[in-house]
Amino acid sequence: MWNPAFERVAAPRHWRLELLSKGACPPMGLPITAHIFSRLVEHFERCEQWRGQIIARLHAEHPRLIVVSMWRGYGAGSDNGWLSGFTSYDPAWIDSLTRLVQQLRGTGAQVLVLGPIPAPDTSVPVCLSGHLDDVTACSPTRSTAVNQPGIAAESAATKAGGGQYADLTELFCTTDRCPVIVGNTLVYFDWEHLTLEYSRLLAPVIGALADRALAHG
Repeated sequence: MWNPAFERVAAPRHWRLELLSKGACPPMGLPITAHIFSRLVEHFERCEQWRGQIIARLHAEHPRLIVVSMWRGYGAGSDNGWLSGFTSYDPAWIDSLTRLVQQLRGTGAQVLVLGPIPAPDTSVPVCLSGHLDDVTACSPTRSTAVNQPGIAAESAATKAGGGQYADLTELFCTTDRCPVIVGNTLVYFDWEHLTLEYSRLLAPVIGALADRALAHG
């Protein structure tokens, strides 16, 4: 979902941009521990194999900057947490993030970890279709949509690994709420992904974050 923003960033800078992504497979070395489905999930997803291939590829290509982004909805009663055994922000998640950043820094690249986007906890377009005269009814409170302790823990873990962390909360939320429409732009196209338009709208900020991460080296 961040690729539209990075495409706008990369073109004028003449950067080569690569997207390396796999659904339901966070980049950290977290083993699939859910007993019932672990073998089945790993058989189809090959998550650990994919991670190894990506690390090897990054070592071979020597990128200047590696940007890390992943979904934080594992655990907390979610179907994905049930299938995988992952729990976002727990000690295993945080420790694995530090190790990942250290591993990526070992390629010689600067590492930028993007924090999570606020979670509206509803399919935003569906909610808006039922509240055409009251958009705020679909805009979650900041306290419920943002896991601030989790973000703080990820930030510390990233810095411990030698990387940089971007808390993106202020790009989405006011003091009290996280609007689902900003200006005239729809922010979410479902319950967890940005719209193409909002991602592109944030390109200048993403560019500044990338430039700062590169300057850090």
